[in-house]
Amino acid sequence: MAKALKVRSRSGRVISGLMLACAVVGMVVVLRSAAEQQSWASAEGTVTERYKRKSASVKVEYSLPDGRVQVATLSENGPIREPGSRVTVRYDLRDGQVVDAALADNDEGFWVMGVMLGVLIVGSLGMNLYAWTPARRAE
Repeated sequence: MAKALKVRSRSGRVISGLMLACAVVGMVVVLRSAAEQQSWASAEGTVTERYKRKSASVKVEYSLPDGRVQVATLSENGPIREPGSRVTVRYDLRDGQVVDAALADNDEGFWVMGVMLGVLIVGSLGMNLYAWTPARRAE
């Protein structure tokens, strides 16, 4: 049991390698999601309501290029927006339907996840270097 807890043991090396691999995959997913959202179409909208439950969200009304008006409840991670505020909404349009939408300046979530995963990657690299280097022998 005690050997399994050591980083330089076989299981410690496997766990540190898996942690590094998962952190890298997580970083790729976060960066890919952020890049994908940046490529979405955007429109000007107006905040109609503001909700404060577990997290803040706003109901936004915006127009699509074909003139249809969309109403969506979007997460608010940035500055506080009061009803009547003008905002830019990014939306993903597939087959004429909005499948996803977000406030255009809502990039804080991606930054937070990116920084957290970056710290995890650096820590995992250090742990892997420690786990895989041979132990010094006493002379």
